[in-house]
Amino acid sequence: MESLTTNEVVALFGLDARRVRKEVEYGLFGASSPPRFDLTATVYLCTVSELGFELGAVEDRRKLYALIANAMKKAKRPETVELSPVADLKIGHVVGEVEDKTGRFESWKRKLVTDDRILGGEPVFPGSRLAVRHIGGLLLQGTAPTEIREDYPYLKDEDIEFAKMYALAYPPMGRPRRGPEASSR
Repeated sequence: MESLTTNEVVALFGLDARRVRKEVEYGLFGASSPPRFDLTATVYLCTVSELGFELGAVEDRRKLYALIANAMKKAKRPETVELSPVADLKIGHVVGEVEDKTGRFESWKRKLVTDDRILGGEPVFPGSRLAVRHIGGLLLQGTAPTEIREDYPYLKDEDIEFAKMYALAYPPMGRPRRGPEASSR
């Protein structure tokens, strides 16, 4: 798995961006700038979000991260992490989900077309002039996937699933382009 940016890990796994940034502030993942999240860090973040309760002290977070990291060094896909002699943490499903979703997303992203002659280089779906961020934006605004499928029947389920995540992970940068009517004023 390639390491993920903060926006990618938040978008792919529905994590709270403030919580992720706080974990970075605690220094759990090293000091890379901008922060990058490998498999272990992503599994930790997803596990913490699924716990159903808040971890208290930073030291507790560091201990949990270290336990997950040690378990991941010992086995490619550990099923559990021993927290204490009386408590285990099941992480096998989290590891599997993280590997599966990131692999599918990376594979899907490689299929996108980026050509300066098509929409000024905006990523589009293969064989079309349909911007990925356009579909993602529609989904973020609440448009139902069934409505999008009606308008764009050539899109696959995976295209619709990942377009929303793509729009969240890669927001447009810079100022909006000025249209021809704005330049004639």
